Amino acid sequence: MIKSAAIFIVASLTMYAQTFQPPSWGQGRGQGQGQGAGQGQGPGQGQGSGQGQGGVQQQIEQLQQQIQRLRAQQRQQSRPHVEAQSGMVVGHPVSGKEIRHATQHLADGTVIDRGTDVSYFYRDAKGRMRAEGPNGVEIFDPVAQVEYSVNPANKTYSHSFFSGNVSFVAIAAYGNSTQSSISSGNGNASQGRSPDGITEDLGRQTVNGVPAKGSRVTITIPAGGIGNNQEIKVVNERWYSEELEVLVKSTNTDPRFGVNMYELTDIKQSPPDVSLFAPPSDYTLTGKGNGR
Repeated sequence: MIKSAAIFIVASLTMYAQTFQPPSWGQGRGQGQGQGAGQGQGPGQGQGSGQGQGGVQQQIEQLQQQIQRLRAQQRQQSRPHVEAQSGMVVGHPVSGKEIRHATQHLADGTVIDRGTDVSYFYRDAKGRMRAEGPNGVEIFDPVAQVEYSVNPANKTYSHSFFSGNVSFVAIAAYGNSTQSSISSGNGNASQGRSPDGITEDLGRQTVNGVPAKGSRVTITIPAGGIGNNQEIKVVNERWYSEELEVLVKSTNTDPRFGVNMYELTDIKQSPPDVSLFAPPSDYTLTGKGNGR
């Protein structure tokens, strides 16, 4: 059930500037139509002793990979930034109310208020996490090595098992969506670190009752990167509690999508009820992912 998430780290925006470059077909030694002397093309004449087929297959695979990367970039371009809590974090139980609010200012002065979304986040000392939105619940359990997607309206759920080699997970539940991203990489969406953007240190202050460290990351999409006639600056300001290892507040400003704000409020450090990290016993399993 591990899904392709709409959750993405701000650093991925720098990928938009990459230019699609298909491979050069038939170039190089023996990669033409060489079936014998004198039938190759370019510098490969007379060298094509059966190497052409393998070279073309390799180029086809390269082209397919580039097409996949291009499609992934196009999907990212069409979606606004969605904030999520992440792990793996053990030893720091926390829970709170998540508030998301989005507004957009159009060129003619029109302001679109996309409203406020309220959800809830829970994490226990063993690293289990739960994101509970208005219409769905996402649960990540590293102890049982299983992820659940729960539909309270229908009293159903699906699950997917994963290996123990998970070092990063991000989950979110908002509106009509529940989303997750699980990997064995070292990225951390909560801290919002970007190796390609410009990062500013905003110091430390108390935010929503907990000490937090602030940072501002600015990503520049150069002119022509996505068909834009001038550069676009995407600014993400975030306040992160290093003590609790949790994102407390963020503001993502993107001229294409407007301003998306996130806050974790009513923060509690007491252990959540363990029953929150599994579907209720009267719910019906409707779908299985990989694994057991």
